[in-house]
Amino acid sequence: MGKKLTYYISGYKIELFSDVPDKLEKMLYGFGPFVTQPKIGNLSPSLNPPIMQFVINESQNLSHLTFMETEGEMIHIFVIEKGKCILRKNGNKYDFTILRENDGRLELVLDMETGSPLFNCTCGSSSELNPDNLKFALWIAFGFVAIPKQTVALHASVIIYNNRAILFLGESGTGKSTHTKLWLEHIPGSRLLNDDSPVVRIEFDGTNQLMPFVYGSPWSGKGRCYLNERYPIASFVRLQQHTANTITKLSKLEAFGALYPSFPPAFLKDDYFEEQICGIISKILMTAQVYRLHCLPDSTAAELVKITVFKCDE
Repeated sequence: MGKKLTYYISGYKIELFSDVPDKLEKMLYGFGPFVTQPKIGNLSPSLNPPIMQFVINESQNLSHLTFMETEGEMIHIFVIEKGKCILRKNGNKYDFTILRENDGRLELVLDMETGSPLFNCTCGSSSELNPDNLKFALWIAFGFVAIPKQTVALHASVIIYNNRAILFLGESGTGKSTHTKLWLEHIPGSRLLNDDSPVVRIEFDGTNQLMPFVYGSPWSGKGRCYLNERYPIASFVRLQQHTANTITKLSKLEAFGALYPSFPPAFLKDDYFEEQICGIISKILMTAQVYRLHCLPDSTAAELVKITVFKCDE
């Protein structure tokens, strides 16, 4: 299986196997802080078995791995910054493929099976492998194994204030990073936890009640904020650009509709994973508040959210 690298993400142990671990560590920028397990009450992830064993196999010729479009069930085809992605399934087995953006050649294939912690990733030479594509394959693998455990990475930017988290949601370009930057510039005591793909996990708090917590992750987009920390969630806020700043608390039904689009589209296209994600959202809504913020890109918008969400803390 190669030499092992161990990481701890959202309280779970993740193992990577490669014949070139030193080179792999350099490629996986952002994973460094996750070598050490986070302090989470009495939990000790190092004593638990890994939820994922990601084995990287280099191959000189990937032509034999090319999949015909008629093979298996097509789940989703989408484009990321550095390539084209294809997710297929055949029964409880899934294949995730990334094609290079520049020439359309096969870059890597990830074999997965529901219920199994083993992930086989076949790629060309590691010297030619795009680090962003490898990190994204790891993101897919993590989602595959974590979602059934009520743990999921979603598209959000997270601010920590008073030791609780606000997750700002919205489509790309709606101003999530701009809004969190306003917090950092104008609200003393606020910190950025993650700027693209934090992990939300449903788990027991200190009173034995199930509630959502948010973790930093090795995937943080252009913000590149990689913190191996965990916080209870104060609220979710879906942003919408507007000519004035107003905030509205959403009903349960409205809140479900506001959260759903921020969860991984590739998994929402699959019936099994969509059911799991809907269950996670339902548990989130049992304790967390969800708001819609119509806003301008100014400090007043950040102040409005702070006053609304943290009024009980003042």
